Amino acid sequence: MTNEERQKPRYMAPGHFRALVAGAIVLALLIVGQDFLIPLAIAILLWNLLNALVEVILRPFSGKRTPPRWLAMALAIALVIGLQIVLVMILSSQAGMIAEVGPRYVERLEALAAHGIAFMGPDVSAAVAEALRGVDVTGAVSAAIGSAGSFLSSMILVALYVAFMLSEQHNIPNKLAAMFPDRSEEEDVRVLFAAISSRVRLYIWNKTLVSLLTGVASYVVLRLIGVDFAETWAIVIFLLNFIPNIGSVLGVAFPALLALVQFDTLTPFLIVVFGLGFIQFFIGNVLEPAFMGSSLNLSSFVIILALTFWGMIWGLTGMVLSVPITVMAMIVCSNVPNWRWIAVVLSKDGRIVVAERPAAKT
Repeated sequence: MTNEERQKPRYMAPGHFRALVAGAIVLALLIVGQDFLIPLAIAILLWNLLNALVEVILRPFSGKRTPPRWLAMALAIALVIGLQIVLVMILSSQAGMIAEVGPRYVERLEALAAHGIAFMGPDVSAAVAEALRGVDVTGAVSAAIGSAGSFLSSMILVALYVAFMLSEQHNIPNKLAAMFPDRSEEEDVRVLFAAISSRVRLYIWNKTLVSLLTGVASYVVLRLIGVDFAETWAIVIFLLNFIPNIGSVLGVAFPALLALVQFDTLTPFLIVVFGLGFIQFFIGNVLEPAFMGSSLNLSSFVIILALTFWGMIWGLTGMVLSVPITVMAMIVCSNVPNWRWIAVVLSKDGRIVVAERPAAKT
């Protein structure tokens, strides 16, 4: 290399510049188009969940006379809709009760706060008491109900998306054949799509079962102790369990705080903390790995980064969707040679699974 070549300024390679610009455009679209993309992402996950539920329904009939798939799908849809109706009924029935007892809880919290910070001086105690008196529980419940109504409206759009996806999923092989006339290339894409769908369905199904088990077990503990609104807390814990790491902590902290405010002694509070904490630890560290097996090989650090990133751009919904989206990205990258290094970075131990084409029939 000559001295002139060494002195020439080095610019970013065109390929890297295009990748940087493309990444910025994608990020902007994710933020600006979230009202469109979030219902679509939820619809894709529900679509995968319904197909996974169909496979579970049909599994006992393996080797026997299998019922038609449309019948299993109808049963799966009925189960999901029935579960949603039960959840809405529970939340609606307890919303009014929460608004009624809310002021009493605020008064109790004021007393606890005043007692806890009395040693810090009267000024701090008065400031905290004044802040707590400004808490409008009724308004908060009304806002939550309004948010639930908005969420219900978006779920109607999600249901429409899911319905059309279910009605057209049998046409996917024909579309792939039309998009890729080359049989070898078509087969590669088909295998990739099958790998993505299989692993995402496995994650969604297992995570739903684990979250349901966590919610039911937590409900039993809260009910035995006598914590108010045990049904609502069970639903909240079920939903929070879809959020990696942080969801488990919040699923213990919120009911424990209510127990601290509701009862006059610390015993119920301690039982809630240790009881729900044990449930979260046992299910999260023993049962969930047994269910998941080696289906997910994501780095814990990557999960935290994904949780933070998607939470920043899509809020709570993004936090719930962070792991499925990362799993899909990892599967795609592991099957594209030029992107395979990204899959290695996302993995826990550097081992990635590459989808293999089925052996040719002889």
